[in-house]
Amino acid sequence: MKTPQYIKTLSGHAGVLFVAAELAKRGILPNILPEGFPDADVAFTDYNGDVKGFIQVKSMHPDRANSCDLGRKADSWINAPNNHYLIAVWLGSPKLKESPVYWIATKKQVGKYIKSFAPYKNRERRFAPDLESKLSKWPYLRFPKEWRNRWDIFDVFSPKEVK
Repeated sequence: MKTPQYIKTLSGHAGVLFVAAELAKRGILPNILPEGFPDADVAFTDYNGDVKGFIQVKSMHPDRANSCDLGRKADSWINAPNNHYLIAVWLGSPKLKESPVYWIATKKQVGKYIKSFAPYKNRERRFAPDLESKLSKWPYLRFPKEWRNRWDIFDVFSPKEVK
């Protein structure tokens, strides 16, 4: 049975909210951008309101999908600014009471990682988490383990009192 669009949208919103909460608990001010904002879901700022970076969130709900499409634009991320990030969020199964898991990298790192593979023959650039679950095999990307829950990448943006 095909997943209704509103369920997919809710999963996307949940991922953005989880990311915003993680930034906030580190003292970084998250600003959720309007739906349809190009290539970013969250901007984060310092206390003065100066934008420090942008985050694109890709959410996966394990009860509905085992991967997310990074899109063809991911090939061009190799040229992305250093303050543009991708966070892939495995939301965790409510049935199993799982917590979210995150893969965090700059878009530039993701672009280089994608480029390191042979050119894709299909149009999708799909990421699937490397978790102990039933996941499809190649052609899905598995991000490096060191990207998993890598919130320390944002330490440079946290106020000294919070670190």
